[in-house]
Amino acid sequence: MKKIFTLIFLSAFAGINANAQTDTLLFENFDIDNTANYLTYNSGNDQTWVDYDVDGLADANSRPLNWFWNPTSFATIDTTGCLFSSSWFNSPANAANYLITPPIQIVDATAVLNWKSAPRQTPRYVDGYKVLVSTTDNIESSFTDTIFVAAEFLSGAASNGANYSAYSFSDGFVHGSDLTYVEFDATSDSANLLGVLRPFSASLAQYSGQTIYIAWLHDSFDDNLIALDDILITGNLASGVQQIENKEEVKVYPNPASDRIELSYNQKSSAQVSAQIFDVKGSVVRTITKGMMLSGEQKLAIDIKGLASGNYQLKVAAGNQVLHSSFIVK
Repeated sequence: MKKIFTLIFLSAFAGINANAQTDTLLFENFDIDNTANYLTYNSGNDQTWVDYDVDGLADANSRPLNWFWNPTSFATIDTTGCLFSSSWFNSPANAANYLITPPIQIVDATAVLNWKSAPRQTPRYVDGYKVLVSTTDNIESSFTDTIFVAAEFLSGAASNGANYSAYSFSDGFVHGSDLTYVEFDATSDSANLLGVLRPFSASLAQYSGQTIYIAWLHDSFDDNLIALDDILITGNLASGVQQIENKEEVKVYPNPASDRIELSYNQKSSAQVSAQIFDVKGSVVRTITKGMMLSGEQKLAIDIKGLASGNYQLKVAAGNQVLHSSFIVK
């Protein structure tokens, strides 16, 4: 069995936040390791991310057992944080790792789910996974709708190289079969191309008027490693949702700053968190979406590289809690 070991970096990493689109229902780019805030078991009505290792099997390379954070993916061009999940155990078996979103209210047929994924190797031992939806709760058995399937490797000799037709795979999308989103691994061979993070999307129109949970289930049998990144759900927000302005300020450090600021504030309840930066004309010059965050004291890093020198206003929204501050770029 020829599988490629990936060195896992578990040190803290302060990433750059991606600019988000308007009408963002959920966004997580995994650039910073927030997995400590994820629940490790689901209770049915959880309001935050759940990272649940159902199989409980020991990894062959001593990797963490559930979805875990890494500062980069596998290909040289994928240089930001993501989540990994392993299916290579001491004894061959099926993985069963669930990454479950907080509940998401789908108002109408405009909602779309976007994400990226990449296998550690393809075609041989390419990992598969499923994207599932529950319209009731976040218990595993409630995820009865399958909206995407990535195929996994079943059989084929390494001597077949990158001839995908010479291998057999399970049903679903085979990463790299069109010879795109792959990178040759000089340390290996053509039967073990590196997967490049590939974007996918799925309409959520069929869930209009419902509140749903979405799960990424890594369920490969005896393969290797899968990466997941940039989960984004866009759509229309519920009408009548109003924000309550709060005069409480966000503490900003350093101030003045040149390349990045750190925010400190007290979050009243678990909620989706976003921030906007305004210039002196009142124009929005940067929008940052952090995703779901728990209540309590929060510390956030925001990249301000590229902003011209001058005074700026900052607005942080955490659910219906809105906080303000100002800072100077030097």
